[in-house]
Amino acid sequence: MAVWDDVIPKEEQALYERGGWGGRVGFGGRPALLVVDMYTAFVDPAYPYSSPAAPATVRAIQTVLAAARTAGCPVFFSKARRHTIPAERGRWKVTANQRPIMSNPAAYEIVPELRPLESESVLVKSAPSAFWGTDLASYLIYHTVDTVIVTGTVTSGCVRDTVLDAFNYSFRAIVPEECVCDRGLTSHKVALFDIHMKYGDVVPMAEVLEYLKAVRQGEHERPVGARP
Repeated sequence: MAVWDDVIPKEEQALYERGGWGGRVGFGGRPALLVVDMYTAFVDPAYPYSSPAAPATVRAIQTVLAAARTAGCPVFFSKARRHTIPAERGRWKVTANQRPIMSNPAAYEIVPELRPLESESVLVKSAPSAFWGTDLASYLIYHTVDTVIVTGTVTSGCVRDTVLDAFNYSFRAIVPEECVCDRGLTSHKVALFDIHMKYGDVVPMAEVLEYLKAVRQGEHERPVGARP
């Protein structure tokens, strides 16, 4: 049973199936891990941007992060910074950034459980996608990456938009289901369905861990047509 089966009607799913949507893009031979916006303001329940499932998501990402590092995969993090100028902030439809707690510098730090290594890049972004306005695409090309494992928050916003841009750049996008979360469970499930039907693969975390183990051991073969 897919995580979205209780929110996407069977007749709607059948429309996608008849149209040939879904299936698998599969894993490539050179993965990178993206940890999207797992900073304090999106994890700590004291902050207005947090999701109820964020603590569990942190624990799941810890497991994948350890496996990716062991496999020698490049790892990238994204986060925001505080904006006080309206033009820098943009047209986000939210006012929570004006609350006093959001002026705390700690709000914009990656949570300690997922602290980046000195050798890992932290991208500061102002739009949903970790690609938009950052050097992420260039970094992935430098590492000859063909597969992007996307984790983080929130599923229907920054995660989905990052997956979409990974797709736009012709990377294989993989989303470990347990490693993403959203403020609303419905939006979370709908976004995962949308991703899986069109842009990437939503798979169990266990499958990603098996893949990373094969990468570490040099057993995963590059698929036909993958990027060099």
